[in-house]
Amino acid sequence: MPGYVEDRWFRKGPDGKRNVKTDRHGQGKRYKVTGIPGVRSRSFPDGKLAAAKKWLADAQTDSGRGDWYDPRDGSITLDEYVRKHWWPTTRYPPTTRGPVRSRVFNHILPHIGASPLNRIGFDEIRAWQTRAEQHIDVGTLVVTWAHFSSILQAAHKAKRIPSNPFRDPDLRAPRLPKSKALAWTQDTAASVRQALPDRYRILASLAMGAGLRQGEALAFSPDDVDGEDINVVRQIVKVNGKFGFGPPKGNKERVAPCAPELAEAIKEHANRFPTIEVTLPWVDPDRPSLAWEDRPKRTVRLLVTTQFTNGINGGAINKDTFNDKHWKPALAEVGLIPAAEVTIVEPKKGKHPWRKESWEMPREFGFHVLRHTFASVVLAEGETITQLAAWLGHSDPAFTLRTYVHFMPKSGQRGRAAIGRFMSGQPAETNGAGDVSSSGSPQMLPEGSEA
Repeated sequence: MPGYVEDRWFRKGPDGKRNVKTDRHGQGKRYKVTGIPGVRSRSFPDGKLAAAKKWLADAQTDSGRGDWYDPRDGSITLDEYVRKHWWPTTRYPPTTRGPVRSRVFNHILPHIGASPLNRIGFDEIRAWQTRAEQHIDVGTLVVTWAHFSSILQAAHKAKRIPSNPFRDPDLRAPRLPKSKALAWTQDTAASVRQALPDRYRILASLAMGAGLRQGEALAFSPDDVDGEDINVVRQIVKVNGKFGFGPPKGNKERVAPCAPELAEAIKEHANRFPTIEVTLPWVDPDRPSLAWEDRPKRTVRLLVTTQFTNGINGGAINKDTFNDKHWKPALAEVGLIPAAEVTIVEPKKGKHPWRKESWEMPREFGFHVLRHTFASVVLAEGETITQLAAWLGHSDPAFTLRTYVHFMPKSGQRGRAAIGRFMSGQPAETNGAGDVSSSGSPQMLPEGSEA
């Protein structure tokens, strides 16, 4: 196998024995292991010939199998690895890159960044978790845990560490406490909608009438309506404080329902508040490194925009501003949350004081509750999980079922009634066409088939 140990202090003399001093005699480390393809040379001090030979054998074996990693590469600190190697090469979509950076640089590196990669194991990860959870909620910890694991998995792939310690079966990731999606009653949803300013009420209608997410509702155009359908093809995104259009979550365009009542509400709103063409960059998740000024522009006739002021047309709505200035006050007006706590902030010299409002709002009362309300309504009327998943843009109907199964109060009633009739000998029910909908006798399956 390629590779050898070089003695840099002695070379062979005329008698064939290694007893002639070299020019490097007594300088630096004596033994140098080199000549292994793809493996950096490594030197060992005098008296460590056995260690050099073992390192040579291990390197030859692991290199031949493709499993070689150099312990010296793993001695780099986590902080240095992240800043110089991992972060510059990540390809997160522009809309998620900022939040990922915040979690990594604020919740991982300050607590464990000084540790060498090859010194991070089970105990170090548990210690990090203990420190981190003192400063962040469990939801943030769950996502940050996944980022940390991704970092060490990348280090493993780069041959800096032999394995990812997060893959230890005894190391359990934190989990979010189980909670059920919240939906509002018809009266509550109507009251909140009515409490919103006139020009923003249609946003609530789009969410609870078609299941649109907030960013999708803010990016909605009347041109998206196609008969009884709404083509959900974009959302408003914010990247480094700048606004753009982007595809719906998960890069999944879809078709949502548009009831006649919703279509009429859209027309009435457009008559009262004329639509405005807004041009923004298109943020493509598949091109995360593209410079902002190089992104292609899209012009969309938006249904809802900011107000026309000082001769300037309205523009795309900042959802954070909408939530603080309109959504939360509407919830407070109908008694769902307390009024804002107001404080006057004293500014620096030469500046005017400003009014700060602090709200206490449960996360489940966010705008997304209207999307859950949409789901609860269609399921209560007997719509299928598969159809609901398609309307909501879920790729896996099983996820939709897990999220909204509690919105199906009639689930199981038909089955219980059918088995009750079967056990009592009553005739089966028929559908409107007269066909048997629940057989009074067992159905025989072909031999070898599964029920």
